[in-house]
Amino acid sequence: MWGKFKNISAGLIIYALLGFMGILLWPYASTSRRNCLKVIKLYCDAVFFILKIFFNIKILIKGVLPDNSASIVCSKHQSFLDVLILLRALPEPKFIMKSELAWIPILSTYARKIGCVNVKRNDKMRSWHALKEAITVEARSQSGQLVIYPEGTRTIPGQEVKYKKGVLVLFSSLKRPLYLVSTNAGVAWSKTGKFKQNSKASVNFLEKIGYSKKEKYNLSYIKNKIERDSQKLYNEEVAKD
Repeated sequence: MWGKFKNISAGLIIYALLGFMGILLWPYASTSRRNCLKVIKLYCDAVFFILKIFFNIKILIKGVLPDNSASIVCSKHQSFLDVLILLRALPEPKFIMKSELAWIPILSTYARKIGCVNVKRNDKMRSWHALKEAITVEARSQSGQLVIYPEGTRTIPGQEVKYKKGVLVLFSSLKRPLYLVSTNAGVAWSKTGKFKQNSKASVNFLEKIGYSKKEKYNLSYIKNKIERDSQKLYNEEVAKD
């Protein structure tokens, strides 16, 4: 009973804080993309603090992160938590995100400000046009990390689904380094909203693939690399139980 109460309380605080900080700090965040990112990173720090106090959840970031030159980040997606970790860890992140999120107040406003692009998951034609638009906009940018979730949705730890080809389209079109990222964040904070006491949420920057070597890599390689390490991180975490 106490565990359920803690889960509900922590979730309510985290999402209420999103609204409170988002509204209170928007006059500052709206002045520039840089200031908007500062507010977002401050919110991430606040969430990590709440998770530490309530559940003793630790955030771990492994591997070599991108600098602020333009790049693409291809990441496993299990939870709102891995989104927050990438938002906090990357210098200038922007996401390819599902169109349903465009209707969420505050979150969508901040997402647009930092340059996120919406795609409609179940409409291939609209998704393709949105991806082309993102490529056109990104081609003019010399900085920032464009994050794409190749699965197109959150998965539970240990689950594998088919990867979409959008990451290869971005890689071929933008001619920028591609970073492969694994995670087990869904163990610490599941897609159903449950938190795990004394857990570690890890995000691992596995590999940087230069555009000049793109012919050596395909979607199967990307998927196997990310999935294998995500499973390893998951196994390490559940082995403690």
